[in-house]
Amino acid sequence: MPDTFPGHDGDPSRRVLVAEDGSPVVSVCLPREAASVPEARRLVRRTLTGWDLPDLVDTAELIVSELASNAVRHARHGTFRLTVRRRGAGSVRLEVIDKCQSPPVRKTAGAEDDNGRGLALVEALSERWGTEPLAWGKRVWADVAPDDDPSDPAAAAGPHPFATTTVQIIYVLTVVALVAWLGVLIAEGPR
Repeated sequence: MPDTFPGHDGDPSRRVLVAEDGSPVVSVCLPREAASVPEARRLVRRTLTGWDLPDLVDTAELIVSELASNAVRHARHGTFRLTVRRRGAGSVRLEVIDKCQSPPVRKTAGAEDDNGRGLALVEALSERWGTEPLAWGKRVWADVAPDDDPSDPAAAAGPHPFATTTVQIIYVLTVVALVAWLGVLIAEGPR
């Protein structure tokens, strides 16, 4: 199949594939450097826009940003692979594959911590996420689906109180900050 995804520039490391079920898959190998994180976001945006899935773009960009950042920070090889796989009607799976066998660890970040909230965001924003060990590394994936999936019983019940990505992020960060604040209060003990 020819490389035809939006914005394809002929780079042989970028491939358009077809999954066993016939759905499109875009895959790219990126260098393990900070500049690859915005490149991963751009690839996701172009791909989802080309697949006419604009409602997933913002959420997918945030998720892939976290997954790619983890690969840049923690992998032990010069590259990692980003794959965007179309699934069903209107959903996608984002995958980051690297050659580090250590699974990602979800941390509880304190109020003063600069890092440690990424996987909490991935969990909050994705339909589901996980990791698969490979013989030579691991695959970390997240499924992104539209908020108004008609097969979702919760969607049929009415609008979700955290219907937009921005509100979801604010909610998650607020909960994380409150938990950190409570942790500090408990650690200080009674006065």
